[in-house]
Amino acid sequence: MSSPSNTTITMLIVFFSILFNSCTEDITINTNNSIPVPVVYGTITDHYIRQEIALSSSTGYFDQKENERISDAIVTLEEDSTNITNTYNLTQDSVGSGIYKTQQPMAGKPGWTYKLTVKTDFDLDGTAENYEAESKMPTRIILDSMNITKIKESGYTLYSLNISAQDPADQTNYYFCKYTINGTLYNKISKYIGFDDTSLNGMYVDDLSIWLFYDKSNISKFNDDDVKDMVFLSSGDKMYIEICNITKGYSDFIEDCQGQKDGSNPMFGGPPANISTNISNGARGYFTAYSTSSANSIVPKDFSE
Repeated sequence: MSSPSNTTITMLIVFFSILFNSCTEDITINTNNSIPVPVVYGTITDHYIRQEIALSSSTGYFDQKENERISDAIVTLEEDSTNITNTYNLTQDSVGSGIYKTQQPMAGKPGWTYKLTVKTDFDLDGTAENYEAESKMPTRIILDSMNITKIKESGYTLYSLNISAQDPADQTNYYFCKYTINGTLYNKISKYIGFDDTSLNGMYVDDLSIWLFYDKSNISKFNDDDVKDMVFLSSGDKMYIEICNITKGYSDFIEDCQGQKDGSNPMFGGPPANISTNISNGARGYFTAYSTSSANSIVPKDFSE
């Protein structure tokens, strides 16, 4: 078997930086002969918050250090609509963190276009390089409610997560769902629930099942490796969800990351360079804008009829 190229190894490093570093886990993979590249990851939402962008550098394959943060960048965000342009300068609250935030809270607006510009002398040649990305925030889905039904299937106890909502009719829409259970937010790309409206465009959906969770009583039926990556529910759990209307590009990015995390066959059967990016000038990662709609429910005790 031939050795992987420097480019392939670098893409492996970038993939794990995005999947784990930006998704609350911290895993660093290293190689002595790979060429570092900037990793840019950030989202603009319609929540009224200080929006943030994370900047880091890929590292080598065998080094145990965590990814180095990019702390000397100039980061700006522009939002554009007809005849209106607003510019925001992002700064680090903690110098060296590599987390850049808008100085004041702001909410993204559906239909508006957001452009990110990062300027930094990454290659230390005395001249700052520009890394850019752009995303238009999709229309918000009108989520009326959610509910959870308890069912039996092939000897397992399952909970179906169902939503009732009006799907926007403007175009094919792509969604992901992130969720909180009893106050714990599952905000990792590997845990996102993704779906689209290919067969439902513009329709009102009533109690559409988008995911199945196993009951905690089923844990013993799975091996330890599976359990650590699974999310279980119990009767009485309180669940809060956000349905996010995202771009096709970001949907592809999530799918690519989940495919590498869950493993193609074999795990690295496809080159990590295939993971989507919209960052210019050779950088990796993703920048996107999306709108959200939320609902909550309690996991039932009784089985559905």
